[in-house]
Amino acid sequence: MKIKNIDTLVESAMNFTQHVTSTWDSRLVGSVACTESADYIKEKLKSFCGQVSHQEFEANPGSFLGYIRINIALYILGLIALFIHQILLSAVLSTLAVIITVFQFFFYWKFVDFLFNRKTGKNVFGSIEPSEEAKQHIIISAHHDSAHIFNFLEKNPLTFDVKVRQGLLSMILMFVVAWILFFLNAFDILHKPIYWTLTIVLTLLSVFVIRLWFFYDAKRGTPGAGDNMICVAIALEIGKFFATVQKLKHTKMTIASWDGEECGLRGARAYCEQYQNQLDSQKTYNFNLECMYDHTEMNFLTSDLNNFVKLSEDMANEGVRIAEELKYPLKTKPFPLLAGGTDAAEFAKIGIEATTLSAMSWTNRTKESAYHTTRDTIDAVDKEAVKRSIEIGINYVLWKDKEMYG
Repeated sequence: MKIKNIDTLVESAMNFTQHVTSTWDSRLVGSVACTESADYIKEKLKSFCGQVSHQEFEANPGSFLGYIRINIALYILGLIALFIHQILLSAVLSTLAVIITVFQFFFYWKFVDFLFNRKTGKNVFGSIEPSEEAKQHIIISAHHDSAHIFNFLEKNPLTFDVKVRQGLLSMILMFVVAWILFFLNAFDILHKPIYWTLTIVLTLLSVFVIRLWFFYDAKRGTPGAGDNMICVAIALEIGKFFATVQKLKHTKMTIASWDGEECGLRGARAYCEQYQNQLDSQKTYNFNLECMYDHTEMNFLTSDLNNFVKLSEDMANEGVRIAEELKYPLKTKPFPLLAGGTDAAEFAKIGIEATTLSAMSWTNRTKESAYHTTRDTIDAVDKEAVKRSIEIGINYVLWKDKEMYG
């Protein structure tokens, strides 16, 4: 169904986002600004939720991007090892860099977290009980922390992918070449011209690797309007609708705002770890929201975490069908490799059906791209995407609740 006062809900979401992102314009995990914004969201939840809680958790946010600089150091040490003919040492160092990248970024493991300072994050969430017995549970979620500024995106979004791939491929080449040299040497078939030619090539490629040192700003965060405060606002509007306009019959709702998404989904992971037994006690769905930049790129994700975690295709297809009934063309889409992940992945990993609704292209960029830059202000948010997300979210919950009573 079309929501009668949808424009009012959209304006409310936009005003909320404008206020939060101008009051706390950088919300890195563990910062005072991030904690204060979480407290503000918690107060908003209290205005319409029956029960409101928060969860503090420990994280090492510097590890999520800091591993890049560890890998740069390993590359340089590997080069030095080649120049002093320590081939095995070079191969081991380059292998360690590959392992760190795979575990820390591709899978979001806490592989090098112990090397970085620990900080406290804060999740906030509130529940809305149905009018009758709760037979299922739907969690509408987003995250309130903002990302580190990505300098490559800030200065020239169009060359971002090339710069990242050049650095990554150079590291991989170091790994491959070092082991080739090791085995050639082991079988006594390594010739000096080959050895020094490859070493010089790796030395030249170090330019691309060292450049990654400036990939991100270690101290400053983005305003995070489109990624992801507007999505917190959308979740709040959906929650307020079911608290004040139309009561659900058999569906318990939780409106959640996670911290630590931008440092490896740490907040959602902490929630899933603490509340897994409760989540498993009845059928639970996670309807997650991310990045409201472009309504022409709206999609439901069928995979997550660099395409290594499978999300619920049933939820994604149901979302598309509901969107089509509202005359909004949407698609399902797998999450691309190297794009990172969303909080839905943490729920999927423990067996909870989950999907993420987003409104951006994860691969195509423009000169004005706001994602992970200082341009991520309220002006970057697509109001039409906000409108569609609120309507789709409300109708999805209504449809799931109706399933419970025919």
